[in-house]
Amino acid sequence: MLRALPDYEPKPGPSPRGNRGRRRLRVVAEPPPPVGEVPPALAGRIRHLINQVLEALDGRRPVVQLRPQFTPAAYGSIETRARRPRATANRSRLHSLHAQQPTTGIVEACGVAEIDTRRQALAAQFEVQEPLRCNVFRVL
Repeated sequence: MLRALPDYEPKPGPSPRGNRGRRRLRVVAEPPPPVGEVPPALAGRIRHLINQVLEALDGRRPVVQLRPQFTPAAYGSIETRARRPRATANRSRLHSLHAQQPTTGIVEACGVAEIDTRRQALAAQFEVQEPLRCNVFRVL
C-alpha cells in the first residue's frame, strides 16, 4: 500500500508563532584584527616544544620534563594521554604546523601529527613570554 507524503514545505504567510521566541540580532563591537604572522624564530620554538610533547607521548622523553613550559591543565592533558597504552611502537611525527598571533602575547597553533600510525589534529595556545608557556594542548 502506498500513501502520499505529508507536505514538508512551510505554508506561505506569517509563522504560527509570530515574532515571539525569535532572537533579535544586535550590533557588537568588532573584534580586534589579528596581530599577524608569527616570527620564524618563535614558530621554530613552538615546533620544537610540540615535538617534545610527541616524544613524551611515545615514551621517549619523561613527561615531567615538560612541566615548566605548560600550565597545570595543559600538562595534565599531556600526562593523561602519555599514560595510555600505545597501539604500536612507531614514533610520532609532526607533519604540519600553522601558527597565528590573534592578539599581542598569544600564539595559537594547529597542526597534523602521525600518532600510532594515525593522522591526528593538534591544537595549542601559547603565551609569548620567557619561557614560552603553553596554556592549552589538545590532540583531537
